[in-house]
Amino acid sequence: MRRGEVWWARVPMRGGSRKRRPMLVVSDDSFNRNDRYSKVMVVHLTSVERLGGPYDWEVSLPRGSAGLDRSSIVKCGEVYTLRKEQLDGPAATLPSTIMRQVDRALATALSLPVPHD
Repeated sequence: MRRGEVWWARVPMRGGSRKRRPMLVVSDDSFNRNDRYSKVMVVHLTSVERLGGPYDWEVSLPRGSAGLDRSSIVKCGEVYTLRKEQLDGPAATLPSTIMRQVDRALATALSLPVPHD
């Protein structure tokens, strides 16, 4: 797995159920390709738009850009650590132009210096 890839994962939800949802890998490839390191950092994608948005810590994706059949939002304000084994398989790889937007949104969410193009 590589940074910028969207993978499917089954994540626990309230009430104990598990929902299959797309996750974008945001951790560095030195972690992602290390077989001895079993975890990966991800942010989830959703098709649900929140009232008051768009927010600076979110990135809008047009339909099809993440291998998904609907428009989605990358929720960079919600970073998760998952075990690599929780990821089912890749759906798509986001282009570098979108990953630059993700980097800016992550920097905003984590109060880091915002990268400039």
